[in-house]
Amino acid sequence: MSAVKRNTKRQTTPAEVRASIDAKQAAPFYLFHGEESYGRERLYRETLARLRPAVAPDFNVDVFHGDSVDTERFLDIYNSYPMMAPRRVLVLRDADRLPAPQCKALEPLVETPSETTVLVAMGGKLDMRRKLFGQMSRQGMAMEFKIPYEDKLPGLIREMAAERQLELAPEAVDRLRMYVGVQLAEMSNELEKLSIYLGDRPGPVTAQDVEDLVGVSRDASVFDFTDAVGRGDRPQAVELLHSLLSQGEEPHRIIPLLTRHLQLLLRTQQLEKQRLARDEMARGLGVAPFFVDSYRKQARASSGATLWRGLMALRRADELLKTGGGRARYRAVMDLCLSTLTPNTRD
Repeated sequence: MSAVKRNTKRQTTPAEVRASIDAKQAAPFYLFHGEESYGRERLYRETLARLRPAVAPDFNVDVFHGDSVDTERFLDIYNSYPMMAPRRVLVLRDADRLPAPQCKALEPLVETPSETTVLVAMGGKLDMRRKLFGQMSRQGMAMEFKIPYEDKLPGLIREMAAERQLELAPEAVDRLRMYVGVQLAEMSNELEKLSIYLGDRPGPVTAQDVEDLVGVSRDASVFDFTDAVGRGDRPQAVELLHSLLSQGEEPHRIIPLLTRHLQLLLRTQQLEKQRLARDEMARGLGVAPFFVDSYRKQARASSGATLWRGLMALRRADELLKTGGGRARYRAVMDLCLSTLTPNTRD
């Protein structure tokens, strides 16, 4: 049986991209792609800043967009010499929007790479089977940015916070993970707001700080809402839901938070059977020990069947929300969902 040829090129790292330019050994092509936009955009900006010629940068840097590229002009610029500089930089943004015919038309540049032009391309989900992108990857440096797995989030959050000289308490990391999720661009925005909000205040950022920031100028916190649902406190849950919606909170954000909350309560019920200590329970749940007692109390107040019905209701609500209909319909969908999540009135 003949061997199957595989592309075994190792994934490039941001540090290697930076090092290649700093060592004056720039690759002919840099290709940044993938669904995770924060890291992709950040590396693109860093790369462009390092590559930008010190002499006549306005004449040696050209930016094109994939959905409106003039391929003939693009190739002319790619093959032209830089002006009073060792190289020129050509940028192709939104490469994922490049139509197939234009992609084919640009293939000559990977067949005969320029010695004086560096091409930086970036986009979302690319078809790496296309010759243009496949050859750029093989001949240059390529990096794919994937949506991070949830278990990687705490480390990423701490790294992003450290860049802003923020020290996060474990429970603050957990709150940010719960509220923002895997959207790193949004996580960056929340951390930036935290940095401004706290100023020069000493000490680590607490869970209360995160909740205060989320609830700045608001009467309700999304965390209070998920806890009210977990307790089965229907009156408070309804009041908080309506307050959140009136404050502009998006149902599309609330649904994932509630889903994760119910999943944690189900997991808590399972772990309770093992009679684990508090810290062991926290590790099993993937949360800070600070929250374990609350999860335990809520898990004991609900049956597994109720929680599973709640998850099914959330899935159905998510499907209904995706069909649109405006804020009045969103509120009706969430009210209906909440009636399943909190079937019994609690005083």
